[in-house]
Amino acid sequence: MADNEALARLVQGDHTDAVEAFEGRIVDQVTGNTDADFTSLVRRTVVAWTRAFGSPDAEAANPSLLRRILTAVRTAIRRILRGLGVRAQQAMEDSLTDAVMLGARQGSEWLRQVGGGRHDPLPARPSRGLRGATARIAAAVDERRNRALALLRPASSRRWSAVASAIGTARGAVASIRTNVTWVVNQAVNEGLMAGIRAVGARKLWIAERDACVNCAAYAGHVVDVGADFPGGLSFDPAQRGRSDDLPQPPLHPHCRCRVVAWKDSWAVEGVPSLPEALRREARRSVARGWSLPSETNAARIRAARELLRTGAGLPKSVEEFAATAVRAGRFANRSVPA
Repeated sequence: MADNEALARLVQGDHTDAVEAFEGRIVDQVTGNTDADFTSLVRRTVVAWTRAFGSPDAEAANPSLLRRILTAVRTAIRRILRGLGVRAQQAMEDSLTDAVMLGARQGSEWLRQVGGGRHDPLPARPSRGLRGATARIAAAVDERRNRALALLRPASSRRWSAVASAIGTARGAVASIRTNVTWVVNQAVNEGLMAGIRAVGARKLWIAERDACVNCAAYAGHVVDVGADFPGGLSFDPAQRGRSDDLPQPPLHPHCRCRVVAWKDSWAVEGVPSLPEALRREARRSVARGWSLPSETNAARIRAARELLRTGAGLPKSVEEFAATAVRAGRFANRSVPA
């Protein structure tokens, strides 16, 4: 069996990168130049506003000119987003089987590394629930478009900042597509992984990214039977505990790239910490070091580190002192995972 570091590197590195690239291909295929189109719209509109009212900071003084500008912006938003949600949903539906099989192939590679022997990926089909999840993609784009159009009324858009905000709302459709594609793809990948776990009669081991949020990190190294759910509401941050129901497998939240892999206690090497133990320790170390993505608040990481120190981190003295210094300062200065 490969050592724990090699196994973690395989899943947290190579496999995660492959899934992220898969998501990116779908999003890029669908959105194309959409983001650039919104950039162009912002540029054209701020020029029109300046010509009509003197400067971007000026309030619209001519109702007729304001209506013309808002009509043009509303027309442009409809044009840019026309059919985008439907195309995104169709692209995701067309990619579901490939996403499930990506998980199945990664599961087979994992089994070869951890258990040895030959393990061919099992053919796996997307579940009915997974197919239903794609419907949210088109709905999210429509919601963004409708909200933006509602904001572009003369009574509420008398300043350029309000118009820019409405365009930003419409532009958020691109981000919503990425969020929903990430969610569905990671559900599909985990379905493919589950097929291999069932085939070898193993249990489910939760693996989180090294810079996972305080909620996902709390699941790292957890093992449950193949037919059981992971307990809901786990978190290193006491303020976020108990906020979710039990779940069969990841993802835990949008943009979550956690996954389950097969695990048997017989794969552990005597005298060496098992992989689940190593993952749990690494998660505590991540909390103590404050490793996280910029999207997570410093406050959440500090609360998590404080709670970890209070309950016993079980980490080297230097790591615990680092965490204690950050807690006293109220912030982690550098939250990037070291290369």
